[in-house]
Amino acid sequence: MPVVFHHRGFKFFFYSNEGTPREPVHIHVEKDNVEAKFWLKPELRVAYNDGYDARTLRELLEIVELNKDRIQGLGMNSSVKATRVHFDQDSMWVDLSDGRIVSVPLAWFPRLLHATEEQRQQLRISSRGLHWEALDEDISIAGLLAGEGDLTQSQKTFAA
Repeated sequence: MPVVFHHRGFKFFFYSNEGTPREPVHIHVEKDNVEAKFWLKPELRVAYNDGYDARTLRELLEIVELNKDRIQGLGMNSSVKATRVHFDQDSMWVDLSDGRIVSVPLAWFPRLLHATEEQRQQLRISSRGLHWEALDEDISIAGLLAGEGDLTQSQKTFAA
């Protein structure tokens, strides 16, 4: 789960693949095993609250409002780059220059899912993404952070 930022012990994050079809832009906030979810579009509002009191919810809404552009623009910042890519049986793991590690299911990218380990290792990391020339696969870091899989395939491919 990519963390967007921390504030006074609260963790503001999203899940990489949430819903089929994809859910509208939102952010989860967690502290001390209590979580809330906020929709950013069409208007900022509480999607659910699993334990915060009304005062804390108002404070969190204000923090989300102040950081709305940051949350919505996550991944569009060209300063975040991939530094390393590795695979396990089911997932691709991407280490980012800001210290985050993003994991996505290989099922999101059928060309990588069906590739050999040797083909997966024939990777070029650029300033904006990941490229496998022989597989004709290009994945942007912005797309990974936005929770997007292979956009040339039906979204049914990405169901969990």
